[in-house]
Amino acid sequence: MYAACGAVSKADHEKLQTDLQTAEEATKETKEDLKKETKSRKDAEKKAETAEAEIVEIRDAKEKLDAEKKNLAKDAEKKGTELDKVKKQLDKLKADLDAEKSAAEEVRAELAAIKERAEQAEAELQAKKDEAAALAEEAEKIKEQAEEQVAEVMKQEEALEGELKKEELKLGPVWSSGLCKCCAKPGGIGLCLKAFCCPCLLMGRMNASLKLDGSAPCPGGCFGGCCLGCCCQPCYMRSAGSIVASKGGKNESKGKAFLCGCCCPCCYLTQVYRETLILAEGGPGVAPLQQTMGEGGEGGDGAAKAAPTGGGGVTWSTGLCKCCAKPGGFKLCCKATCCPCLITKSLNNYLKEQEKGACCAKCGGCGGCCMGCACLPCFMRKAGPGVASIAGFEKQDTPCKACMKGCCCPSCYLCQVQREYMILTESG
Repeated sequence: MYAACGAVSKADHEKLQTDLQTAEEATKETKEDLKKETKSRKDAEKKAETAEAEIVEIRDAKEKLDAEKKNLAKDAEKKGTELDKVKKQLDKLKADLDAEKSAAEEVRAELAAIKERAEQAEAELQAKKDEAAALAEEAEKIKEQAEEQVAEVMKQEEALEGELKKEELKLGPVWSSGLCKCCAKPGGIGLCLKAFCCPCLLMGRMNASLKLDGSAPCPGGCFGGCCLGCCCQPCYMRSAGSIVASKGGKNESKGKAFLCGCCCPCCYLTQVYRETLILAEGGPGVAPLQQTMGEGGEGGDGAAKAAPTGGGGVTWSTGLCKCCAKPGGFKLCCKATCCPCLITKSLNNYLKEQEKGACCAKCGGCGGCCMGCACLPCFMRKAGPGVASIAGFEKQDTPCKACMKGCCCPSCYLCQVQREYMILTESG
């Protein structure tokens, strides 16, 4: 029994072992199948992941393509508008080119016309050159003829100069005294000193004497000769010398007179003035010279010839250069030179009484003394015409002329006006 049980248990045990072996083999196969399924699943997952990644990439690529497509569409639109602009510009350029072509054709036509005109001008120029050459030949001939004529005229002038020199030798010298005879008579050393120290006095007297027949070099008589002559003594003597010489029947060229006035002004002035004195004394000259050499209406003997006063006169009773004339004499001249304030004082007092005050009418003599000496020409600008109007010849001295006299000959003009005032007070 025990053996049967052991045999049965042994058989069961072997069966169990065989079943166990088959189960183990089945388990191994199952495990292998599971491993294969797991591997295939992992491969499938990997493939799914790669597929999803590819899908994402494809989606991104599609989005990029869409964006690029949109950009390309925009670029295409821009390029289309630009192409339209370029087409318009091309059309404009074509129009401009056509216009330039037409302008170029016109310029070509103008150039052709200019070329034709230039050819014509060249032909005319050549003709003018031929004419100029002919004229030059004629000019040479005329020049030769003119030179021959000039030579003949020069010969004639030389002959005339020789004849003039012979006539001058026959007639004698132009002037009665030599240029260097400064102290000759008439006039003597006093005339020489006047010409050296105060030439304006001599030129004024000479101009006044020549004014009578209208041959004076300067306008204005004595005053004009005194002022304008001193401005340019050679120019004055250029005219005065030839005029005085012609009055003596002689000939003095203006060029020679001008040179003498430049080189020896005092000597030449003395020579010419001495000739006027000789003519005034009765030489072969003009008679009115005798009436004017004393200035201010004096005769040749020096006697004063006073004009009527009190409203009837037409000029000053005494001349501008008669500084020592009466009334007043040499004393008045010294007073006007050394202390003019005394004269301006008396004049301003007189004008204040006549209601023609020169300056500071309220101050009277004091104003004339101070303000008159402060600016004597300004004072005389009113005082001279004021006294002239009281004397009855207000047109003789204008304010401008009085101011000029006050500037150029203040003492002489002050003496003249004061002397007229003295004559008015003595007569009135």
